[in-house]
Amino acid sequence: MHSIDYQLVLALTSGCLFLLFVATLRHYSRDSFLPAESWLLLIGAGYGYLQSRHLPELPLLELSPELVIWLLLPILIFASGRNISARALTREWVPVFSYAVFGVVLTLFLIGIPLSYSLQVPLLDGLFFAAAVAATDPSAVAAIFQRFSIPERLSIILEGESVFNDSTAIVIFGLIGMLVITGQELKLGEALGGFIWSIAVAIPFGLLLGWLAGKLVAHWHEQNRFTGLTVTIVIAYSGYLIAESLLHVSGVITVLCTSLSFIRFRQSQVQVETDKLEAGTNHGSVNNQEFFMAFWEYLELLAGSLLFFALGVAVGAHEFPVSWIIPGVVLILLYARAVVVYGFALLLNLGPRKLPKSWQHVLMLGGLRGAVSAALVLMIPPDYEYRILMLCLVFVLCLYTLVVHPLLLRWYLQQGSVNE
Repeated sequence: MHSIDYQLVLALTSGCLFLLFVATLRHYSRDSFLPAESWLLLIGAGYGYLQSRHLPELPLLELSPELVIWLLLPILIFASGRNISARALTREWVPVFSYAVFGVVLTLFLIGIPLSYSLQVPLLDGLFFAAAVAATDPSAVAAIFQRFSIPERLSIILEGESVFNDSTAIVIFGLIGMLVITGQELKLGEALGGFIWSIAVAIPFGLLLGWLAGKLVAHWHEQNRFTGLTVTIVIAYSGYLIAESLLHVSGVITVLCTSLSFIRFRQSQVQVETDKLEAGTNHGSVNNQEFFMAFWEYLELLAGSLLFFALGVAVGAHEFPVSWIIPGVVLILLYARAVVVYGFALLLNLGPRKLPKSWQHVLMLGGLRGAVSAALVLMIPPDYEYRILMLCLVFVLCLYTLVVHPLLLRWYLQQGSVNE
């Protein structure tokens, strides 16, 4: 008779209860005026408060930086590329690139400089925080978009910005993190060279890995079966591990390029099989993409739920700094987002493909802070001097954008003013 490992039983029980909690919350929040992510933050904060002050016997849900970096981040990045059409993205590469790259760099200084001055912290630490909240995540308003008619081009720009600025922000966050946490001396030329080299190697490696995986899955005819879906998990994690551990380049850029390459190859294979079926040369049936999309949507929602709840727990377990900086950081974020959205729109409207004013308002409201921001701030080591402060500020920004902006966006779209 085997002895019972009570720690293992407790961990499994806690995991099952958490999954049941998330499933219940997402079920009942479908008709809620707030997205599920907002409730996860709030309930997580309440749980952290109770566990740390009144009920210490409750299981402690604490995500280590290593768990976030190596387990959850590859899932978020690979899943982010699943809804992007490479062909459509090619048509809109100018606004997407402007917002996702130049917009992130500009946001870095628009948030970092005033925050550094306001909090009386070193500039690099202010920029470090800004990098954590520079990435946008429109997934929380996806359900709202499904209820209204959104121009395809606007949807591509919003999704494309989110996918690529996630990667840009994560890379910048990592570079600044090495300086503020390890105390390394900034050598601009060396850092810039390392940054360019990291991307220059990561992009072709990721594209090649995704293409090879696509060829393998197509050869096996396992597009929507266990084998094909397992291959996608393997390439997401192996690409990240090889890039970071062996090649010493950006694992985030690698996984994103792997995702885009694999999905583009997969879409072309589905189209070929569809054409053969319509021509009568293929007597089988074409599996649609629902299983693949649903599978990765599930993984993304599960990882995001864990991150949002863990962020709430981490904030609730500590004293929350109540001061003017709480509403102040919201105003700084709104100011930075407005400058990026409307400022770049002025430049883009000098060209032939203009961004209507109504689209600019949607981009402004759709720039939520979500799972990537939560992941980045949870990656900060516990001994970092400003970790608790950053946890609280990211909590405020995520909660604000996930509560207020969806309500404003729903009201704005109901006016019917967003047209082609």
